[in-house]
Amino acid sequence: MKIKEIIVVEGKDDTAKIKSTLDADTIETNGSAISKVKLEEIRHAQEKRGIIVFTDPDYPGQRIRSLIDQAVPGCKHAFLTKKKPVVQKEKVLGSSMRHLRQFAQRWKKYTNLAMWHKAISLKRI
Repeated sequence: MKIKEIIVVEGKDDTAKIKSTLDADTIETNGSAISKVKLEEIRHAQEKRGIIVFTDPDYPGQRIRSLIDQAVPGCKHAFLTKKKPVVQKEKVLGSSMRHLRQFAQRWKKYTNLAMWHKAISLKRI
């Protein structure tokens, strides 16, 4: 499945997992200290193809989402909640990829942003 939007992830391991599961381009933030150059790259990608920010549910992941949201409004977000059990990193990444595939499949149904927000509020996504 080809994802039109560029997926913003935290690092190389996340890119490898996404590329092993989906046909998608990624931008790596290389941690939560995002440079102005990286934010400009993300802004340009948002203008050209759109962005899905897919980070971990921990503090650094939340910080990345927040920084990107402030600098580049209108980005889409995908992440696991902390309610999911975390036993091993591999299991979390595998679970993340399953959720990302489901997210990508369902995304096509919700092209209208209002429909997307409604679907999220109704817990359909």
